[in-house]
Amino acid sequence: MQCDPETYSFPLGAGKACPAGTFVLSLDSGHCRWSDGLFAIHGYTRGEVVPTLELMRAHHHPEDRDPIRRLTHDLVARGGVGAIFHRLIDSSNREHHVVVFLETNSGHPGASADIRGLVIDLTVPMALETSRETAFAVAGAYANRATVEQAKGILMGHLQVTAEEAFNLLTGRSQNTNTKLALVASELVTAGVDGRLKEILDTWGIGRTEARFP
Repeated sequence: MQCDPETYSFPLGAGKACPAGTFVLSLDSGHCRWSDGLFAIHGYTRGEVVPTLELMRAHHHPEDRDPIRRLTHDLVARGGVGAIFHRLIDSSNREHHVVVFLETNSGHPGASADIRGLVIDLTVPMALETSRETAFAVAGAYANRATVEQAKGILMGHLQVTAEEAFNLLTGRSQNTNTKLALVASELVTAGVDGRLKEILDTWGIGRTEARFP
């Protein structure tokens, strides 16, 4: 428990990294020893501030302070290890998503009343994942829209109906079968490619004879 804090960095590829740092907190004095990585996560450089328990708490997101306090009190009482995911507000008021691993021997008689912690800043990987999910969602939305437009064109050409009427046929099929519109459109487009358009429209109860303009 007396080792100096260390700094870690977890590569993410493309020149990006997941910052991390460690600390040793004295429960008796409230003073801390921070690694350079932990100073950086909090938005400081070494020597700019004096790490203390109060300073660490001040950087915790207000909504996350109670869970952190409960975990710390539990570890102080029984010793052992624990972990928590929470938000940290740095000196520039930027929000970081961090996971903290804690270890203490304070529950054992005669052991030093210290807590060692490893803090990993997950802000970058979480942002990358969110951006990736957003990109997939946008791409999927455009792909679905293109499929629906293609299905509308097939119905307009085959049944000689307007774009609005073709769309109503698609949405009607979607509602009647409790199937997503994109899947209904995809089924129709696939049937057109496979030469099964009449077969599919028959199952829908739609045929050329029902078109507005024979």
